Amino acid sequence: MDEINKFRPDFLNLLRERIVLFMSRINHSPKRLATTSFFNVTNIVWWIIVILVGFTVIYPSLVLVVKSFVANEEFSFANYYAIFTNPAILKSMINSLIVVIPSTIISTIIAVVLAWIVARTNLPGKGIWQTLLVIPYLIPPFIGAIAWTYLLGPVGFFNKWLMNLFNTTEPLIDIYSIGGMIFVMSIYGFAIPYIIILPTMKKINASIEESARISGASTFRTLKDITIPILAPAILGGMLLLFMYQMAEFGAPAVLGAPDQINLMTTQIYYTILSSDMPNHLQVAAAQSMLLVLLGIIGLNIYSRFTKSSKYVVVSGKSGSAEVTKLGKYKWIVQVFLSLVVLVTFVAPMLAVLVTSISKVYGLPVSLSNLTLNNFLKLFELSYIQRSLFNSFVLSVTAGAVVAFCGLIIAYMTIRGKALGSSLINSLVAIPYAVPGTIVALAMIMTFSKPVPIVGWQLYGTFMILLIAYLARFMNLGVTTLSGAIGQIDPALEEASRISGASKARSFRDVMLPLLRPSLYSAFFLVLIPALGEISLSALLWSVGNETIGVSVFSTQMEGKVLLTAALAILLLTFTILLNIIARVVSRGKVGI
Repeated sequence: MDEINKFRPDFLNLLRERIVLFMSRINHSPKRLATTSFFNVTNIVWWIIVILVGFTVIYPSLVLVVKSFVANEEFSFANYYAIFTNPAILKSMINSLIVVIPSTIISTIIAVVLAWIVARTNLPGKGIWQTLLVIPYLIPPFIGAIAWTYLLGPVGFFNKWLMNLFNTTEPLIDIYSIGGMIFVMSIYGFAIPYIIILPTMKKINASIEESARISGASTFRTLKDITIPILAPAILGGMLLLFMYQMAEFGAPAVLGAPDQINLMTTQIYYTILSSDMPNHLQVAAAQSMLLVLLGIIGLNIYSRFTKSSKYVVVSGKSGSAEVTKLGKYKWIVQVFLSLVVLVTFVAPMLAVLVTSISKVYGLPVSLSNLTLNNFLKLFELSYIQRSLFNSFVLSVTAGAVVAFCGLIIAYMTIRGKALGSSLINSLVAIPYAVPGTIVALAMIMTFSKPVPIVGWQLYGTFMILLIAYLARFMNLGVTTLSGAIGQIDPALEEASRISGASKARSFRDVMLPLLRPSLYSAFFLVLIPALGEISLSALLWSVGNETIGVSVFSTQMEGKVLLTAALAILLLTFTILLNIIARVVSRGKVGI
């Protein structure tokens, strides 16, 4: 009994100490509760984003695939039979290959030569040339195509000069042709492989090239036998990416092919969608789309293999010690060549657009009596132009903000959180970006032409269907941008913050967000800039009251309103260049030229 009485005070004291310690942890160390709260909030946000991606990407994609096998309300391969027996569709496939293969090869050759000149020679003013050579990347291809119609159209400035020079009454050059498409798509396509090849070109250990020259190899042979083989993965990767980009291009083929009804696969899908008198026209267009979707998926996989290849890795972490190639007496020839590239890709076509935009009458010689600013003033008098400007800015800003936020969550949960289904979501968001915009638009039409099941929302013909399409199209830009940024941040930084007593939420807020802020800006502007002049989605999804800038430019061009088109194109280019400058400033040089 004495032993029990002795034990009771000790037990009560121990119990009291445990209760005090527990209460102290609740009151003064809420780390576990905060962490649990953070994970609950994060999981809720994650599943909301999964639902958003499912609604904007997965659901429309499944509808598109299923509908491609439906004809007359029955499962059938009739749509696929139709695309291989329809002469117009077969012709568009052949035209696509005839245009895209040469333009891809020409663009890649130009890109390799320009990258070598900028990275591996003693070219004066490298920084200036490097900026000038990527300006074509900022110009929407359909704007570039329109610009060249002002130079090489039947009454274009350059065509008229040639006609006067050779004293002929017929245009000597036809821009509305297969050759015209190859030319325009080549000069506005080289920027893509150039941007990919240039960084790799700069990283090559220059001592390898020097060894070849010491052994007696000429500059050309060194380039052919040493530099280009080392660059093979970057060159082939850039070429493949450009091929996919050119196959998906809609604007330039639509502008240059319309007069003579020369269609590529993208424009043929567009006209099939509009052919309401054709039986099962949407389903046939879906079957056509599957060919480009398959091509896009295969291309993405091959490109991924190229970028991960280490077969030709002969680069150094720091600049090579060898001197760059001295141009010597060829310095001026190279500068003339670069000047010609800048003239053809930017100066001449944009000058033609500018002159046309301030002309009273298109086709008359340039003179003071034919100049006016009324075309710009008229833009702001037309209600549909005002609406298109407002709509495009709202769509672009909203899409940019949502994509940046969703991209951050998807990338973080994939790399750090390892959330359920994160890798699958990461892969799925790449599909709408890898296929033509017309296919994404078709998926939206087939999915939302009727009220959404269960909730009953009517989205077709509204502003919201454009926003949904923009989110689906550009989500991959946010995910890839932020995945790269998160992957470069050492997890030890977050662990150090946690060890110091910070909760998971505070660690994310105080450590990750400040480091990711430039990349968030990058993701925002990478969506904002192309979305502002987007045409392939908008051309099929717009409705009265929901016009965009791209649609207005395209529509005025198709209607033959040349002066108004030129003025609107100048306005769009001005916005694009200003946004590019702002993006470069706020992203600390990570975005922009």
